[in-house]
Amino acid sequence: MALPKLLCVALFVIASASLVQGRTPYNGGPRPYRLITYYLQQQFGVNELGMVPPARPPVSGTNTGFGVEVVYEFTMTAEQSPQSKVLGYVRGTAIAVNNTAASTTFFVQNVIHYDDGSVQGTLTQQGEAIFASLPWEFAITGGTGAFRNAYGFNVGRFISSTPTPNGNLITTFYEASVFFNH
Repeated sequence: MALPKLLCVALFVIASASLVQGRTPYNGGPRPYRLITYYLQQQFGVNELGMVPPARPPVSGTNTGFGVEVVYEFTMTAEQSPQSKVLGYVRGTAIAVNNTAASTTFFVQNVIHYDDGSVQGTLTQQGEAIFASLPWEFAITGGTGAFRNAYGFNVGRFISSTPTPNGNLITTFYEASVFFNH
């Protein structure tokens, strides 16, 4: 009696395994890759909110105190103009982790919500940046949707700063090199 029961269990496992979608294992060839470019329209004075006050006041010559934390949501566009095609948005937090008269270093964590009409998904990124120096770089640490199992890096650079009635519109350009583990 034990042998037929064992055989039934083995057949069930084999049949169940055949129903699971398999992935092709990495065979040592070039990794799947996608380059994503976008402009980030950072409307300061409207789309950010100070969450944690600074632990220390700003150093003379700076605007940001150590430890200040900001949460934000900014629009991504296909071109430099804020009126160009919207590709999604970036939500995240930035914490001032070091500030001197020369610069302020931020620790940044973002979720990039991307939709160009044919590719949709999110990317997570994090890293430190001194936004006064060019360029800055974040690590891409994962993703969802079309970016499932993603990793890579995202390099940004300053484009322009325009005063607005509510603050400043800062435009930056990003090139995300996205690799996939499938």
